[in-house]
Amino acid sequence: MNKLSYAQTWTQVQDQIKENTQHIEIIDEKISDIKNNYRLLYDGAKNQNDQLGNQISFANYLLGAFSFIFIIMGFFLAVYINQQYEKVKKLKDIVEATKKEIDDNSTDLYEKLKREETLSLLIRLREVPEDITNICFLLLSRDLIRTDYLYLKPPYLKIKAGLPLNEEAKDDYLILLMQHFPYESLRDLDLKDDIIESINPQNLYNMFLRDIKNFFDQVLKYLKEFGMDDEKNKKIIKNLFYNYSKSKFQANAELQKYIKELLSKYDMKTTSTSSILKEQYSEDTIYTTWVDSLFT
Repeated sequence: MNKLSYAQTWTQVQDQIKENTQHIEIIDEKISDIKNNYRLLYDGAKNQNDQLGNQISFANYLLGAFSFIFIIMGFFLAVYINQQYEKVKKLKDIVEATKKEIDDNSTDLYEKLKREETLSLLIRLREVPEDITNICFLLLSRDLIRTDYLYLKPPYLKIKAGLPLNEEAKDDYLILLMQHFPYESLRDLDLKDDIIESINPQNLYNMFLRDIKNFFDQVLKYLKEFGMDDEKNKKIIKNLFYNYSKSKFQANAELQKYIKELLSKYDMKTTSTSSILKEQYSEDTIYTTWVDSLFT
């Protein structure tokens, strides 16, 4: 091999070495880039793992906190529910006790309510005496007590003072007073004459058997207490028995028996009483015979 050929070969070898060196450098650069990318990926993955770990730790913290809160809330909820249950149970006991009280005392409760209503009607008459025309029949169907007389008298006197415009209202008051308070009315000088004049067939006819029994009882009680010496008291018993003998109750055996018992009770079954009854109507043989039947 001549020198020229050797030189060419060396040059080619150098060129090849240079080229290979360049390839190696390029490969080194790529390896370096790969290392850098790997580092970046590793660091990123590590950061993500750290963040995920932190998130998991925070989630565990929150879960623990929420669990504690839920336990506390559950405790208070259980206390609240128990309190509400006790309230409902107590209310249920009250309702059941009230129902039992009503069931056991329904009659008494009804009478109390009825009494309250009656009292409100009587108070209404004090305020509006003319309203008797609307509530008279309600009061006739009630059992009034003795103190109720004090509710009826003032409005009656007001109505009486306003006659003749209040004639119907006056009659309604007299019917009430005769049915419920004949004894009190006869003792009252403000009402006595009006009651005596009201003992007539029409007013007796409007009474029921129970009412006329009470009327007889209270009138005879009054006559027993105050006697029949004066003409007004004689007129009371005369009007009572004569109009009764002409009423729908005249032939009622139960009432006749009851009257005989009252005459005996008040010690009035005497010849003198019979004579007083016959004085005004001595010519009415049917009536005088009927009177004799009561005193035999």
